[in-house]
Amino acid sequence: MPHAIEVPLSTVDKWQDIVNLLAEIMCVPSALIMRTKAPNIEVLVSSHSEGNPYEAAETAPLDTGLYCETVMETRQPLLVPDALADVDWNANPDIKLGMISYMGLPISWPDGEVFGTICVLDRKKNAYSNQFLRLLSMCRDILQADLNMLMALSGQLAESQARIRRLVDADIIGIFLWEVDTQVIVEANDAFLRIVGYDREDLRSRGMRWTAMTPPDWLEVDLRDRLPVLKRSGRLQPFEKEYFRKDGSRVPVMMGVARFEDGGKEGVAFVLDLTERKLAEADARESERRYRETQSALAHVNRVTTMGQLTASISHELKQPIGACAMNASAGLRWLAAQPPNLEEARLAFERINKDARQASDMMSHIRDLFKNAPLQKEGVQINEAIREVITLTRGEVVQHGVAVQMQLAEDLPPVKGDRVQLQQAMLNLIMNAVEAMSAVDDGPRELTIRTAADAGHAVMVTVRDSGPGVPPEHAVRLFEPFCTTKSSGMGMGLTICRSIIQAHGGTLELCENEARGAVFQFTVPTLDA
Repeated sequence: MPHAIEVPLSTVDKWQDIVNLLAEIMCVPSALIMRTKAPNIEVLVSSHSEGNPYEAAETAPLDTGLYCETVMETRQPLLVPDALADVDWNANPDIKLGMISYMGLPISWPDGEVFGTICVLDRKKNAYSNQFLRLLSMCRDILQADLNMLMALSGQLAESQARIRRLVDADIIGIFLWEVDTQVIVEANDAFLRIVGYDREDLRSRGMRWTAMTPPDWLEVDLRDRLPVLKRSGRLQPFEKEYFRKDGSRVPVMMGVARFEDGGKEGVAFVLDLTERKLAEADARESERRYRETQSALAHVNRVTTMGQLTASISHELKQPIGACAMNASAGLRWLAAQPPNLEEARLAFERINKDARQASDMMSHIRDLFKNAPLQKEGVQINEAIREVITLTRGEVVQHGVAVQMQLAEDLPPVKGDRVQLQQAMLNLIMNAVEAMSAVDDGPRELTIRTAADAGHAVMVTVRDSGPGVPPEHAVRLFEPFCTTKSSGMGMGLTICRSIIQAHGGTLELCENEARGAVFQFTVPTLDA
């Protein structure tokens, strides 16, 4: 009900100035603001004027014929110039205090309910001029404007309190109140009690302290970093922490904390249970780990399959140094069997054997690395050297299909940050795709161009250009999707694996437009110092 709204002290002080001014201007001993509090009427504000018999907060019963009672009942102004000469008022209780003249107006709340009266009283006969009546009316209007504002603020406060109560009772989020000095939790909703596994009896016994419910590793941060900020600013930015449940287990939560007012003795905390989110994050990490394992296995299968296609080429490349070793061994033996032995020629033959054997060994090492299923190991890689090694492995396949290879490798390129084997696998796939595509071309030259260059933004760019039939437009948009292939015998995983390798290195792989025929693939890899 509106009449239950308390008038703030600041407003009472303002009204005090008004009645003081009224008493001074009208030269009367008493100016009052009365408030009805059934079954009584109360002096809410009394002027600080000489000879005023009324004091603030004193009350009088209604239904006793008071001047103000009539004003409130009729809701009309009342003027009594001389109560002693008026048979309707000569028994008025105020006459006993010497107040024989009266002028008063009703004060109402915005909804029409009576608040009380504003009035002036005098010990002598006083007819009060129209100017005094207008002045009293103006003061009454000021009071009613204040009541209008108070009622609006009260309605907003009630609405806010109702929203807060709905939030607390809805149990969507845990909420608790706590004493700043003792850290005792003094009130909490059911949602918070469920989160930490406590009950109402624990709350009533004041046995819940958030400091005791916080694990030591989190409590140190709370006391060292967060409490000082809360005392200084009155609030904390949302943060994550853990609480001990009553059974000793831990629960991860998201917290929001504030004090009710500057220097206030209580704070409020909002608590969101993160258990499900943390479980989902753990599942996501496990899924990502399994995905990486599957991706690595597919990449390994792809390498093995590609190397199987290069068996004849690799065999041819190995025959050359091995055959040279055999020829030089025979020559060396002949020089040793000569009379006298030609030791210098024998030494040169053995040096050639050593060189050819090292060449074969290096080639086998590269092949073995490509067959390994090792985890990603990023280090500094000279991209030009890695490309030359792949070209060596594919030389037989390139020659067999009549492809001319041009390498335009930029000098003084910085090393890139990556896994040498995986980068070579990406190059191997792109080169083999180009060779296979050009094998279907009967007219025109079969040319494969591999180019490296420094790219803006601390990266190295590698371009693989062929003179094959190119990529049909309908396949271009899906080219890097799994199982998308333009080859009748292809699995459609090669380019997907290539892109995943380059992306894992922080780079990009894309199909570019080619001015002439053929296809152009281009990828970038960040440098070691990026």
